[in-house]
Amino acid sequence: MEFLDVDGSYGEGGGQILRTALALSVITSRPVRISKIRAGREVPGLRRQHVSSLKVLSAVFNSRLEGVEEGSSEVSFVPGPPRARSISLDMKTAASITLVLQAVVPAVSLARTPLTLELIGGTDVQWSPTFDYFDAIVRKAYEAIGIKFTASALRRGYYPRGGGRAIASVEVCESLRPLRLTNPPKVGTVDLVSRCAMLPRHVAERQLLSAAAVLEEKGLSIGVRVVAEEPADSPGSSVLVASSGETFFLGSDELGAKGRPSEQVGRAAAERFVEYALAGACVDDNLVDMLAPLLSLASGPSALRIAHVSKHLETSFYIARLFSSSEYSVKEEGRGSVVTITPR
Repeated sequence: MEFLDVDGSYGEGGGQILRTALALSVITSRPVRISKIRAGREVPGLRRQHVSSLKVLSAVFNSRLEGVEEGSSEVSFVPGPPRARSISLDMKTAASITLVLQAVVPAVSLARTPLTLELIGGTDVQWSPTFDYFDAIVRKAYEAIGIKFTASALRRGYYPRGGGRAIASVEVCESLRPLRLTNPPKVGTVDLVSRCAMLPRHVAERQLLSAAAVLEEKGLSIGVRVVAEEPADSPGSSVLVASSGETFFLGSDELGAKGRPSEQVGRAAAERFVEYALAGACVDDNLVDMLAPLLSLASGPSALRIAHVSKHLETSFYIARLFSSSEYSVKEEGRGSVVTITPR
């Protein structure tokens, strides 16, 4: 059997390479061998959420797996025919639920396999999108290109215990639509969602107020304001600053941390959002990393206006080129750049 070899140390060398390669492997039915996994990280090799992604995809598609254990630096993955429509998985730790969804949702949708998935782990943890961001921004952007899913967090999960519970339902995508978002959007109102668990309510309130102050100082109007105290097994907090419409999808999130003032958490999320808005971005920096590889398989060319070209985006280009002959170009324009993706 011929494997497509993927260098897991390329570019930023993180778990993004594994997640994207797995999704594209399923979608294109190409076996992959991923080596030097997360070689550039302080703790290299597979982590719990990576193992979970592999297990879910293996269960859905009757795949053949080798090297799937925590700490492994090389895995091989051979996708098979679909066999499951409903899966429940307890990751036992605060492993990121959203990172698992990032790999699984497009894979099963574009492989035309509907799926209901229950995951127990971390809903809001470091180095991954918060659940609110995934639902408010990723879900809407995916729907714009034809990938439809719903996701609900029934319980929040923070480091170190996790214990968060989420359910996602993924629909079949018959055709992947291109996305052309290049005109600087007019951001109307900006929504704020601030949560805390096992902490005083004022933690979430201060996060929101500090974010609102930054936005209002820049002339942006506040729409929905949500302050919520959540049940959880570990203390934690998060804040989301988001706005979207037919022509743009912009979000910025931050997590609270022990010793970090709540005001700093809210300001950081809002300042990053303002940076996107001032650059005229239609898609935020995290979202473009997720969209670019998928759009390489779309029915036509796509163009996205972004604020920054990151190493994560360059890594996305690398992986997508392995699975397709798509062409990519980046052109600086004003305070941002326009990324063009041309499937071949």
